Amino acid sequence: MTKNKPQVRSAGKTKANGSSNILSREVDQLAGRFESMHVNTTVPSRWQDSWSSPPEDPYSSSTSLGVATPISAGGYFAQFEGFNPQEDVGFLNNFTKLRMQKNWSKKEAAKHRNEAIEFEFAYSFGTDYHNVARWQELCRLVGVDAEGLTSITKCKKALGSRKVMVNLVDLVDHLNNGTPLKKFKNFWAFQRYTMKPGRCMSRELAKKNAFVRVLMRNVA
Repeated sequence: MTKNKPQVRSAGKTKANGSSNILSREVDQLAGRFESMHVNTTVPSRWQDSWSSPPEDPYSSSTSLGVATPISAGGYFAQFEGFNPQEDVGFLNNFTKLRMQKNWSKKEAAKHRNEAIEFEFAYSFGTDYHNVARWQELCRLVGVDAEGLTSITKCKKALGSRKVMVNLVDLVDHLNNGTPLKKFKNFWAFQRYTMKPGRCMSRELAKKNAFVRVLMRNVA
C-alpha cells in the first residue's frame, strides 16, 4: 500500500503570490481613482481672447510683408495724429497741408520744414555714415559716377563738388515716390530754383546728417 506524501508548499512562493495580488489590487484601485477624477483643462477666458486669433508667423513664407514706405511706415508725417498725407503730391504739398492744419507761423513752419526734410531723408536713406557702400549709393543716386570711389573720403569729395546740384526737397521726393531729379544747366539755375519758397534748408539743422550736409550748397 502506497502512502500519499503530503504536498509541501513553498512558503517563499506563497508570499510572492500574495504580494503580487495585493499590488495588483492597489493598481486597480488607483486606476479607478484617476478615471473618476475631473481634470480642469479649460483655458481661462482672458487667455482665450488673446489666443482666439494668433499672430501671423513673421518668418512664414506665406506672410505678406508688403513694401514699407516712409509715409506708410512711419515717416515724419506719421507722428501727427489725424493727418493723412498723400503719397503722390510730394513733400512740399503735404507739408503745406500740415502747416495749415497746425496753424504754424512762418518761423515755426521753417523750423519744422527743416526738421521734416532731414527726417524724411534719414528715414528713407538711412544714417550709416561709416559704410562706404552707402556713400557710393548716394553718389549714384545723384548722378555721380561711383567707379573708383573706394573710400568715404573720395565719395565726400565727389559729392561736395559744386558741379553736383541737387535740391534736397526733390531728393526726398525721389526717394519716397521715384520722382525724377531735376538737372540744372548751371549753378545760377540751381540757385534760382532752390531759392523758391520751401526748397531751402538750414545748414545748422543739416549738420547732424552727414549725407545731407555734403549736398548742402550756399545759394544766398
